[in-house]
Formats: sequence, C-alpha cells, structure tokens
Amino acid sequence: MVRDNENVASQLKASKAEIARNNNIIDQIKATQIQMARESETVTERLNASQEQLARVIANASEPKVTPEEPKVSPEEPKVMPEIPVPRPRRSTNVAQTHKPAPTPARPQAKKPQPSSAWPWSVR
Repeated sequence: MVRDNENVASQLKASKAEIARNNNIIDQIKATQIQMARESETVTERLNASQEQLARVIANASEPKVTPEEPKVSPEEPKVMPEIPVPRPRRSTNVAQTHKPAPTPARPQAKKPQPSSAWPWSVR
C-alpha cells in the first residue's frame, strides 16, 4: 500500500511537471500569434497604402495628354483603350478571420483538330 502511494505520488509529480511544460508552450504559441497578428496588420496597412499609391499613379497615367497641334487619332481609325482595373484597398482582418483565396480556374485547353475521317460527310 505504501509503495502504491509512492507510485501515485511520483506519477502526480511527473504529470504536474508535464502540465507546466505544456502551459509554457501554449503561452509561447499565444505570444507568437499576437506578434504575427501585429505584423500582419502592419503588412496590410503597407499594402493598402501601396495600392492607393498605385491607383493614383494609374489614374494620372491614364489621363490623355493630347496637344491641339497633333491629333493622335484619325476619324477613320478609332483607337481602343483597354480598361485598366484599379486595385481596391483591402480591409484589415485579424488572424482568426483570414480565408484561403478561391482557387483560380484552369485555363481551357484548345481542342486538337480531329482527323478528316472523323467527319460524317467525309466517310464513304
């Protein structure tokens, strides 16, 4: 009976030591998560500022600068300007709210031409 009590006491002591180690690891993980959330917020703020700056640059670059002396577009050949998408600023999110981006759809593959014998009107 005394030996059993000693074994239980030894196991209890070992369990308490393991719990203390686990709690220490949990505290380290929490501290890392807090640091990562702060860094993520900083990066998001920098990204938003860069996107706003890029949007201003694109807006300034897309303004036409035609002098009255040199018309650049002839009436016979209208010039088509492609639409330039302007990035939208991202709203800041915390680490717990981040989502995986949707996977980009695969590009459709061009179909290979069928041999002429595959057409019903070419078979005789």
